[in-house]
Amino acid sequence: MGTAIKWIIALIVIAALAWMVWWSGWLRGTGATSQSAAVPSAASSTVAATPPAPTNGMSADADTSDAALTQDAAAVDAQISAYSVDATNISSSMSDTPVAQSY
Repeated sequence: MGTAIKWIIALIVIAALAWMVWWSGWLRGTGATSQSAAVPSAASSTVAATPPAPTNGMSADADTSDAALTQDAAAVDAQISAYSVDATNISSSMSDTPVAQSY
């Protein structure tokens, strides 16, 4: 293989690596899927932003009252029991034996 071809292949590899580093966001400081630059800023708005609604039965983020903690504990227990049922179903399906088909 000629020296010129080796240099061309090396330049292609270096260019591909540089493109991958740039695309991954290492050079820009953000990830490739970051949409923060495309989202308009709401800083000029005079309306106070409301926190997002709680999900999965959890209470608000900043609520540390006993009632909120009880609600959060109940939500976590419900999710864990649902995961436990799923894990049991997965375990039983892994040890399932094939059934002979009758025609």
